[in-house]
Amino acid sequence: MNIRTNLFHPLRAISKSITASEQILQKRINIIQDQIDNYRRAIVCDRLKHTVLTSDDVGITSKPICNHEVVVSLTTYRERIHEVYLTIESIMQGTLKPNRIILWLAKDEFGGKELPIVLQRQLKRGLEVRYCEDIRSYKKIIPTLSLCPDSCIVTIDDDAIYEPDLLEHLIESYKNNPECVSACRIHRIKTDKNGMPLPYRQWDMLQHNDTPSHYNYLTSGGGTIFPPYSLYNQVVDRNSFMALCPNGDDIWLNAMLVLNGVKVAKAFTHNINGEDFIFNENPYVESLWTQNQNDNGNDPQIKAVWEKYGLFTIFKNK
Repeated sequence: MNIRTNLFHPLRAISKSITASEQILQKRINIIQDQIDNYRRAIVCDRLKHTVLTSDDVGITSKPICNHEVVVSLTTYRERIHEVYLTIESIMQGTLKPNRIILWLAKDEFGGKELPIVLQRQLKRGLEVRYCEDIRSYKKIIPTLSLCPDSCIVTIDDDAIYEPDLLEHLIESYKNNPECVSACRIHRIKTDKNGMPLPYRQWDMLQHNDTPSHYNYLTSGGGTIFPPYSLYNQVVDRNSFMALCPNGDDIWLNAMLVLNGVKVAKAFTHNINGEDFIFNENPYVESLWTQNQNDNGNDPQIKAVWEKYGLFTIFKNK
């Protein structure tokens, strides 16, 4: 036993040394990647800022780009109101312009207040700013569903700067899969034999499977196109979604697709993980995504929605 132990101790030491070296290397790689991302973000932001301050080019088009009007819809709140123009500008300068861009703001938060000058300039170039009740991140899509029921609605987040061809690839995916919702960034739902969802953190994250499926779970902020009437008619039921999943708009939207029998397709993205954007986060504001991840807030909300609408049975029979 002593001989065996003595022989294997050096191997264990080498193994630990390799592991430690790999960890150091990975930290250095992460630092370099962060530096590259910050440099790229600075260049892109400077270009977008210059355009906002100097250009009078219209950021939308009246021409049809598919068989329905295409509306880009997003929201923001007080801490990001001075940065959201960068997100909007990345869409306005895209290779394919939408027919409308609507920014939704909460009445209680912004009603009667003057908008930042950069947004005022974008209003002259096609941006629409509308006001609604404060339903948190649901402002991104719910008011637009009611305002534009016959339109294709593209949802984006306010803390990202998107690739110029994001809308182009979403439209292409929609044309190839007209009966589906197409999303740039998806996860894969994992369930047990009874149709019960496994904990959210055990799902297959950031998938690139291009086969439409009910198991594909869209994350709407990565860029998602919803064809008209693709969501179950109760999607606009404010009382239900605010009671069941007030911090989980994606949980609600995915459930409404399953109930409506609509699958999710993966749109092409340059980034294999589906993240064709640069984060433009305010470092002093904790995002809803971070909150849900840190306290595992998704699981109780998923459970509440699935129980309410019987999704366990639906997935068990698929």
